[in-house]
Amino acid sequence: MLKFLVSLFSALLFSLSSFALDITEIENFGSNPGNLKLYYYKPKNLVDSLKAPVVFVLHGCLQNAESVSELAGWNKLADINGFIVVYPQQKYTNNTSGCFNWFKKKDITRGSGEVHSIKEMIDYMNGNFNTDPTRVFVSGLSAGAAMAVALMACYPEDVNAGAIFAGAPYKVARNPFEAMFAFWLPPNKSPEKWAKRVFKQNPEYTGKYPRMIVVHGRKDFVVFIRNAYELVQQWTAVHKTDVKPEKKERPFNKNPDITRLAYNDAENKEVVVFYILKDIGHALALNPGDKEDEGGKLGMFGKDVNFHSTWWVAKDFGLIKQPVISNP
Repeated sequence: MLKFLVSLFSALLFSLSSFALDITEIENFGSNPGNLKLYYYKPKNLVDSLKAPVVFVLHGCLQNAESVSELAGWNKLADINGFIVVYPQQKYTNNTSGCFNWFKKKDITRGSGEVHSIKEMIDYMNGNFNTDPTRVFVSGLSAGAAMAVALMACYPEDVNAGAIFAGAPYKVARNPFEAMFAFWLPPNKSPEKWAKRVFKQNPEYTGKYPRMIVVHGRKDFVVFIRNAYELVQQWTAVHKTDVKPEKKERPFNKNPDITRLAYNDAENKEVVVFYILKDIGHALALNPGDKEDEGGKLGMFGKDVNFHSTWWVAKDFGLIKQPVISNP
């Protein structure tokens, strides 16, 4: 009965798709082996003659493109700073809870399934819009975060940086059975063993891997924060840097509930950033308001903690034209 109700709710949720006309669907973007949908947001004031960055935003379970676009506040930042936002959307026929299938081998392996559908979306946007292929970013929440990590692992040549909100390491689970426990109790592996799971996707790849930004709440009891620590270990090893941060800021931006850790590579550039949120559970950290560094929509997956995490991630991506720092 519970499974039926979840399926019914998911079907209703996805049938609503996008009636606000803020985001537009593209139906034919490739072979689409993962059977996903593609929506995008392009600011009306975008200068067509300039190559625009693109941010891919992957929703969590029981969400869709419309709801995550309202929740995270990416469209407002796109209007101000001049970039395009793409919203891949799961179909309830693929997963009755509307989750991206971050735990299925075929969906997180280079060249197949859902991760390849998202790769095709990248190619479509680069081929049909005046975008900058060197400035493609990905952001995800929960199951969408885990899929965002998979995209970064499988197609490092296509992604500049990624932001993982309440996510987990690549291949923390490789089948449905492991997935039942992974978000609660991820395996404790060495950084090198975690990194090996990434490297196996591209054994001949010699280029740079995407920068990794991790955002996680200490009170998250859906995806326990230990996943974030394992993810940081995985990607510091991928970037061949130390697991000890070069810089620790606490409080961050005068907010006592936020800690920012930065891990630098051999060129002293930040390659992994870790935001630790003290008093937040399984939700985006937001700071609703009309200022440029405020935004987001409160609700089940959004909490006001005087910290608009989407804005700070956009800043880490290098998308904020004129950074504005508000004092709490």
